[in-house]
Amino acid sequence: MTSEELADEVGNFIRRCRGRILGIGAEQYEEPDGRQKFETMPLVELVIYAREEAQDLAVYAAMLDIRLKKLEDALREKDVTL
Repeated sequence: MTSEELADEVGNFIRRCRGRILGIGAEQYEEPDGRQKFETMPLVELVIYAREEAQDLAVYAAMLDIRLKKLEDALREKDVTL
């Protein structure tokens, strides 16, 4: 993979993130006046929300690691190289 190809993949990833903001994110977090909920929520509420999101990230990382381990084991078993 060239640097250009990697940059393209990063751009695609960011476009998908942007799509989430403009789709489900807008439905859930955009206020009628166009501001985002995080802009007006009390700071303590924002901190609690951010901590919950950080905890969710850790859980997703653990789940991903479990699946990657299974994939690694399967690849080793078949002696797959790319």
